[in-house]
Amino acid sequence: MSIIEMRDVVKKYDNGTTALRGITVNIDAGEFAYIVGPSGAGKTTFVDILLGLFDPTHGMITVDGVDIRKELRAWQANIAYVPQSIYLIDASIRENVALGESLEEIDDARVEKALAMAELDAFVNAQPKGVYTMVGERGVKLSGGQRQRIGIARALYQNPTVLVLDEATSALDSDTEKSITDTILKFKGMLTIIAIAHRVSTLAGCDFKILFERGNAERYN
Repeated sequence: MSIIEMRDVVKKYDNGTTALRGITVNIDAGEFAYIVGPSGAGKTTFVDILLGLFDPTHGMITVDGVDIRKELRAWQANIAYVPQSIYLIDASIRENVALGESLEEIDDARVEKALAMAELDAFVNAQPKGVYTMVGERGVKLSGGQRQRIGIARALYQNPTVLVLDEATSALDSDTEKSITDTILKFKGMLTIIAIAHRVSTLAGCDFKILFERGNAERYN
């Protein structure tokens, strides 16, 4: 795992909007950081730059002192992203966890490990077809919580060192959200976790928070 440092990052868009105004923040290996703040405060832009989707207008993000833009593919290979809405294909749980790989390339041991870490293994093992259980179009045969856990398992299948969750539980009811948040908390120390939070109740257990307001950011415990 590595130390992530955002150094004086500014992001201006072509329309003149300044989304980030000189953000400097460090996230140490194995830490759990929650990103909070109102809509339009810069949270999504922060994550997009962290993922290497956009270049900052000024400043840089480094991992162990190396600018991620210089080693972008290597960085992106070590970071996994879980969105709010999980895209599922009308195929098996196995294929959805290893999305993008051919049937012959899927590593079943990694699928099983990822499902266990996402705490979906008990459900899968209870199905007559196990990992070959079909999820239906857009995962219609699964509950919202089960769909989200497949999204988490898919991210973990990549063996990342950094896990980014973009309001990944905000569409769930409070009980399901708490259950999945409890699962994510078990990754503390194993992975560096960066999560955009939706409800204040989900913040318990993080190492620190980064509050975004009007393109500025402040770290606090």
